Formats: sequence, structure tokens, C-alpha cells
Amino acid sequence: MVDNAPAERRQPSVYAEDLTLIGDEGPVFGPLNFSVPPRGITVLTGTGGSGRTALALVLAGRMKPTKGKLSVLGMSKPRDIRRHVAIAGVDQIDLLERSVTVRDILNENKAWQRNWFLPYRKADTKDLQYYCGAVYGQRPFPPLDAYISQIPTLDKILLRISLSLHPVNGDHIDMLVVDDVEQVREIGDRIELLNIFARLAEHMPVIVNSVNELPPGSPDHIEVELNTNAGHVEGRARPARALVAAQLHQGKHHEPKHHTANHHTQPAAETETRQ
Repeated sequence: MVDNAPAERRQPSVYAEDLTLIGDEGPVFGPLNFSVPPRGITVLTGTGGSGRTALALVLAGRMKPTKGKLSVLGMSKPRDIRRHVAIAGVDQIDLLERSVTVRDILNENKAWQRNWFLPYRKADTKDLQYYCGAVYGQRPFPPLDAYISQIPTLDKILLRISLSLHPVNGDHIDMLVVDDVEQVREIGDRIELLNIFARLAEHMPVIVNSVNELPPGSPDHIEVELNTNAGHVEGRARPARALVAAQLHQGKHHEPKHHTANHHTQPAAETETRQ
């Protein structure tokens, strides 16, 4: 089959070569070599101390890597990357205070987006639809006057994602990074969250951090398993109806091997490879 999509739409959204981060206490991750397709869900897996959150911050332009090459949406400078990459679920960045209401959260965001000398009205249901409609879809919104401590965990992360996609500087967001999907502990809610990611991933790449593999019933995704002790990344696709495996080792890439499951031959999105 001939791919007639424009060249820029076929390019990986993220390309990392020997990407390394070294902190005050030593190596955090790397060197890592991997790429992320221009659409779909990519899951970064690994143990809690594997540097997944640090890698997510680097991919979102919130941290600068120590060594290596990184291209995100065709950009290499962190200040350019962070203008077009949203990140949610990192407590140091977007933790919601338990003692405020949903309306308070929206009011604060509205206030930051306006000129300081202009008045603004309090958030109402129209604002809730504006900020959260694309993420929530058919899911009911939380009540405006509900305290953050009163709403379900799934709604908390959905609010954080919704706000991240509407930055106060008004920049257009072209990629979403979400940390720690396991903070949504109930499997049913987590599946709903992943299905929301799948819907968003039809329009932009979505990168998700997870300690474990995603549960059965999850939408198609590419899995990138971090192994910082060995200094390499292993990437493998885990679609719902087919399986594509790729090993991306330190310093070189290997061609993905194609496997099928349940006698289906539907191809999945492939991890970008480079000889």
C-alpha cells in the first residue's frame, strides 16, 4: 500500500538518539534511542524509579537533557517544545488543591488568560464546555461547585488534562504527555481514561507514563519499556488485535518483527526504526 499522506505527517513526532539525563546523584536515564509515531498512543513503561517522569518532562520541554539528540514535532529547543506540548499529571506542575472548587480552578485559568486590567465573569457551564468538552466527550462534567476533594480521581486527571490543552499563553497544542496513569486505580476508570486518550490520539500523539503494561481491553498503543540500568530502551507495540515487536537497543535500532494474534493480520502502528 502506498502511503499518500504528506511527508510531515509521516515523520515521527519524537525522535531521540542517545538521549541522556544526568542529575546531581548520577544518571537518571539513558542513553535512549527511540521514536514516537505522529499519531496514536505511546506508553512509557518501567519501574517507579526508572526516570519515566523525568523523560516525560524532557519530552514536554520542561527539562533539558544532558546529552544526545532530541526532536519533538520538528523542534529541538525546550522553550519551543513546551509551547506546543501539553503535560498533565505531574504534581509539581499541575496538582489541584483539594480545598478549592471546580469553578475556582476555571476562574483562575480565565484570570491568567485575560489582560490584568480587564474584568471577567465567573466560570459557568459554557466555560466548563469550552475547557473540558474535547476531553470529556460524552462523560458528564463534575459540578462547578464541587470541591476537588469530592470528585472522582478520574475527573481530577481529566480536569488536569483539559487545562493543559488550554495553556494561558494561548499557544496551539500539538502533543500531549500524561504522567502516571496508575493514579487512576480502578481498572474500569483507567480503561475509560485510555479510551479518551485514543480519541485525542486521532488528532495528536499522546504519550502516557505507566509502571505496568496497560490492562486487557486497552486501545491500540505502542509500548516503550525503559531499562535505565542497562542503558537501553525496548519498544514493542501492543495493539488490541495485532502485535508488532521492535527492539531499540543502546546505540542502534533493529527492524520491527511482525506478529499476529487471534489470527488477525491487521497491521499496527510501527515504532520508527533507523539503521
